[in-house]
Amino acid sequence: MSVTKQDIIYSASKMFREKGYLATSIQEIAQDCSIAKGSVYKYFPSKEDLLCEVFDQCQLAYFDQAERLKDIGTGSPQERLVDQIVFRFQYFMEYRHIMVDFIDLPITQYETFRKLRNHVRERMMEWHRSWLVEVFGHRIKPFLWDLIFIYRAILKDYLQRVISEENLLSVEDTAWFIVDKMDALVNHMSKSGSNGLLGKSAYDTFIHSGSNDWNSEKERITEELLGRVIAIVEAWKGGEERRKELQEIVQLLSSEIAQIEPKRSVIQALCAYLELEKELRSSIIQLKQTVLTERRGTL
Repeated sequence: MSVTKQDIIYSASKMFREKGYLATSIQEIAQDCSIAKGSVYKYFPSKEDLLCEVFDQCQLAYFDQAERLKDIGTGSPQERLVDQIVFRFQYFMEYRHIMVDFIDLPITQYETFRKLRNHVRERMMEWHRSWLVEVFGHRIKPFLWDLIFIYRAILKDYLQRVISEENLLSVEDTAWFIVDKMDALVNHMSKSGSNGLLGKSAYDTFIHSGSNDWNSEKERITEELLGRVIAIVEAWKGGEERRKELQEIVQLLSSEIAQIEPKRSVIQALCAYLELEKELRSSIIQLKQTVLTERRGTL
């Protein structure tokens, strides 16, 4: 029997879906394909590479079906979003060992998988953004980035609840509950004139966390946070003398950060001084954490 690369991926996908990645061996996948174990390695150098292929095809199938559902969907925007959430939960429940449990696997440290995971994360976040705009309109623009993260967190947590309490929670009822609460949140934030807390930089950083582009992301975020600190100090209402003093400290901090090899002790000392001012504390803490972090975590 002639076995193709796609046959191996199909067998691996079936076994990963049923048993999980850690509980499945290359030998079992080879037996399922009726080939020798070494034949699997002709196509895939490692089990990690095989999971990457399975994960990639699984997520591509998800988005293809989600797009198709969007095209044929009927009803109000809220009803169509409910349909999307129901499909998401059902798909992720079926492929939970591939699409959900991977975050606990050692493969998350595998560079190829990290790149793939970040690509999927970007596409998923953009999918969330487009649906929120479609359902709630441009009134969410002032707090769009916060809303995306809130929506993502709700979906993630309730998916876990649906999976762990499969016989207790209705997928459809849960989907309607989520859309109803998002609608209430949007109405509240719109009426209160909320501008949100997060900007697009938080969105971009989340998408690219753990990537090799962290240095450029770090520079951009640092510049943005410094700009925020400078603006706060320029609008200082605590007296001209204090304003000038803070400007000098901020300038020293900016100069030290710009050095090829900035001194951590100097940055920590300057930040500690600026943190004494309540108006600056939050931005300075974020700035310090960004500057002194060599690389973001991968999860």
